[in-house]
Amino acid sequence: MTPSTAAMLPSAEQLLSALALSGCGLMIHRGAAPLYINPTLAGLLAIDGASRVADDFSAIGDKDSAARLRAQGAAVLEGRAAAIELVRIDGVEGPDGMMPRWLEVRATAIDHDGAPAALHTFMDVSEQRRHMGDASHMRELFGEIVSGLPVATFVVDAEHRVTHWNRAAERVTGVSAETLLGTADAWRGFYPAPRPTLADIVMSGGDANAATAYYGEHWRRSVLIPDAYESEGFFPALGPEGRWLYFLAAPLRDAHGCMVGAVETLQDISERKRAEAALACANERLETEVEARTRELAVTNQQLASDIAKREVAETELLKRYAELTELNCRLHDAQAQLVQSEKLASIGQLAAGVAHEINNPIGYVLSNITTLGRYLTDIFGLFDAFEAVERTLPEADPQRAAIVALKQSLDFDFLKEDLPALLRESQEGATRVRQIVQDLKDFSRVDHSKEWMLADIHAGLDSTLNVVNNELKYKAEVVRDYGQLPSIHCIPSQLNQVFMNLLVNAAHAIETRGTITIRTEAPDADHISVSVSDTGSGIPADTCKRIFEPFFTTKPVGKGTGLGLSLSYGIVQKHHGEITVDSTVGAGTTFRVVLPVNPPEGEAVVEAAET
Repeated sequence: MTPSTAAMLPSAEQLLSALALSGCGLMIHRGAAPLYINPTLAGLLAIDGASRVADDFSAIGDKDSAARLRAQGAAVLEGRAAAIELVRIDGVEGPDGMMPRWLEVRATAIDHDGAPAALHTFMDVSEQRRHMGDASHMRELFGEIVSGLPVATFVVDAEHRVTHWNRAAERVTGVSAETLLGTADAWRGFYPAPRPTLADIVMSGGDANAATAYYGEHWRRSVLIPDAYESEGFFPALGPEGRWLYFLAAPLRDAHGCMVGAVETLQDISERKRAEAALACANERLETEVEARTRELAVTNQQLASDIAKREVAETELLKRYAELTELNCRLHDAQAQLVQSEKLASIGQLAAGVAHEINNPIGYVLSNITTLGRYLTDIFGLFDAFEAVERTLPEADPQRAAIVALKQSLDFDFLKEDLPALLRESQEGATRVRQIVQDLKDFSRVDHSKEWMLADIHAGLDSTLNVVNNELKYKAEVVRDYGQLPSIHCIPSQLNQVFMNLLVNAAHAIETRGTITIRTEAPDADHISVSVSDTGSGIPADTCKRIFEPFFTTKPVGKGTGLGLSLSYGIVQKHHGEITVDSTVGAGTTFRVVLPVNPPEGEAVVEAAET
C-alpha cells in the first residue's frame, strides 16, 4: 500500500462513527471482555454499556449464541473468514404477545489502539424474519382457501404451471389434481388438444387477439375485477350430456404489484342454459299466439266500434235519467232529514221516559227513607244525650263510667255525632239533584206532548237543555245566561229543545280549549221572540257559512258528525214559521240567532198537529 493510498483510508474512529450512523450495534474485543459497546447495541440489549465493559461478552444472548460469537471473534483475530451469525435475544411486546428479536452479527478484524481487535456489527433483522414467516403462512392459507372453495378453481404460476387444482375442479372436469399439479397442462381438464386456458391468456398479459382466436365472441373483460377475463362455452365431453361452463380468470400479484400467477374459477351453468333454451321456445310459441290474438282483437275492435256507437245513444238517455234521479235524490234527502229528526226525537223521548220510569220510583223512596232516617237519627241523638246525662252522674272512679268513656273514644263518638247529620244532608242533596235531572229530561223531551203544539216557556226549555248537555259544555266553556222578558209562545217544545241542543253542542265543538258560550233572549216586538247562541270559538269561513244548513254538509272529520244537525234545526225553525241566521268571524266566534213568532198563523198549529 502506498503512502498516498494509506492517507485515503478512514481511521478506526471514522469507521466506528460511520457504522454507528448506519444504525448498527458495535462491539470491539480481543477475545475476552468487550473493549467498546456503542449506544445502539446497548439499546438493543437493554443494558448500560459502560457497566458491561468489564464483563465477558458471552452475556449477550443465550449460551449457544455466546459460544458462536466467541468463535466468530476468534476466527477474525486469527485471520480467518468468519461466518455470519444469527442471535436471538429477549423479545418485545407485540399484538400477539411477546415476540423474539433476531440480530444478524458480522465480524471483521480492525486495528484498535495500535493492536489487532475484532469488530462485531449487530443488525436487527426481526421484521424481515417475521415478513418471511407471514409470506409462508399466507401461501399455506391461500392453498387451504382454494382447496376448500365450493367453486371449481385452479391456479397457474408465472411459468403457466398448475399450482392448485381443487376438489370442486376435479368433480366438474373429472381430472384429478395429481395429474395436473406441477405441469403446464391445465387444458387437459377441458380440451382434447393443447391450447391456452383463459388463465394462460391472462398470465401472458391479456392478449385480446389470442382471446378472440380461441374463444371467439364468447369472451369479455370483467367489469368488476381489473385485468380479469370472462367467458362461457359448451363442453360435450364433460358429463353424460355435456356441460355449459362459465369461466372467470384474474391475475395474482405480489406486494409490489407484479403478476405472479393467475386464478380461474368455473361455474356449471348448464341448468341456466337449458332454462334459457326453454324460455326461447316459450317466447316463440308466445309470439305465435300473440299474432293469432292480434287478429282476433282486430275483429273484436270492429265489434267494439259498433257497440260504442250504440253505447253513446244509451249514455244520452242515461244522462237524461240521471238528471231526473238527481232531482229525486234531493227530495229524498229532505225526506230522510225529516225521518232522522223524527227518529231522533222519538229515541230521546223513549230514553227520557225510560230514565224517568226507572229512576223516579227508587229516588222517591230513597228521599223518603233519608227523611225518615233523619227523624230517627234525631231521636237516637236525644237518647244519646240522656245517656250522657246519666254518665255524668256516675263518679269518675266508677268502672262503668270508665268503660263508657273508653267505648266512646274507640268509636270516635263525638265525630260520629258531628258527621252523621252532614252525611244525611249530602245524600238528600244528591238524591234531589238526580230527581231534578230526571225532570229536566222530561221537560227537554216533552214525552207526554212530544208532537203537540202548546204554550211553552222558552227559558224553561233552555234550562232543561243546558242540564241535558251539561257534560258536553262544562269542560269546554263557561255558559252565560242573558235572559230577557219573554212571553210564552205556541210551539212544539221538544223540537225547539232539539234546535237549542244542536246549537249549544256545535258551539262547544267550535271552542278548542276554553271559552264562553252566551245565551241571549229578547222580544224584538210584540209578535216575536229571539234566542241567540254565541261562542268564542274558531269561527266559520264565509264560503262555508253559505252551506252549513245543507243536509249532510259538515266540516267535522269523518266519523265526528253526520251533517244533519243544522239542517234539522233549519227545518224545525221553518216548521215554526221562524228564521235562523248565522253571523261568524274567523278567529273571533259565531252567533246563531233564532227568531220565532209568539203565535203561528191562524189555524196553522191545528193543521200541523193533525198532520203529525
